[in-house]
Amino acid sequence: MASMKKSVRLASVVKIAESEEQKAIQAFGYCQQQLEVHKGRLRQLTEYRNEYQTQFDQRAGNGISVAQMQSYRAFISQLDLGIEEQNRVIGSTTLELEAKRREWFSKRTKTKAIDKVIEQHVTKEQAQESKRDQKECDERSHTRHCGQIMLE
Repeated sequence: MASMKKSVRLASVVKIAESEEQKAIQAFGYCQQQLEVHKGRLRQLTEYRNEYQTQFDQRAGNGISVAQMQSYRAFISQLDLGIEEQNRVIGSTTLELEAKRREWFSKRTKTKAIDKVIEQHVTKEQAQESKRDQKECDERSHTRHCGQIMLE
């Protein structure tokens, strides 16, 4: 194991980092989807509230009973509460999304840093190997040259 190149030993570290980065990007993506779902719900609630308000205004203009008016207002009030709650959910999901984005970016930065370290080790190892090959070649050349001198 001592003869194993450092770049090879670090390969498992980068695989772990890449796996963590993938998990972080998936969590970010899921959170993004959830935010879009919550925004869609808010749009639906808002549209329904506006439609219901328009319906109330039309019926109130034609005259409705006090009980009907109270019923409409109570329902509109419930819709307003639902809209407020959905806005809170969107706010918290937006914060969560930003946290997931920062986490993914951190994991990505870590993976890139490990990749760079491995690249540096590979370059260093290749230079050492090239130097070693050159030394062996020089020694063989010198041995052949010396052998020829002795034969003469």
